[in-house]
Amino acid sequence: IKYLDNEYELAGVMGHEIAHADKRHSTSQMTKQYGISILLAAVGGNQSIIGTLAANLALLKYGRNDESQADEWSVEYLCPTTYKADGAAKFFRKIGTQSVPEFLSTHPDPKNRVQTIEGLAAQKACQGTDTLGMYVAFKKSLP
Repeated sequence: IKYLDNEYELAGVMGHEIAHADKRHSTSQMTKQYGISILLAAVGGNQSIIGTLAANLALLKYGRNDESQADEWSVEYLCPTTYKADGAAKFFRKIGTQSVPEFLSTHPDPKNRVQTIEGLAAQKACQGTDTLGMYVAFKKSLP
């Protein structure tokens, strides 16, 4: 909360996290992880290091897809409101670039996320601009 500057950024981040729950990303990830583990055990007995690494790389891709979907749904949720629908993009812009290659990360590169979120909000012609103006006071009230 202290890292964000206004209500619409918070709404963007919250929309992203709500999308993870709404789309059951955690449940899906666990199901895939267990399925891959069972398959590797059935094929090779004890999991080899190479098999484990391959399974983990496959799961990273699923994680990036889930993150991208949550970004898109954040815009979907906010577009019909008075908030700016691309609030999450400002958050990702603050994060900057990742230090590891995208294929080794569970998250897409923040630069790509910013472009996708802003592009989707523009494509959908989201009109929100309002903020409540109380965010700065709210942040100052926190310990």
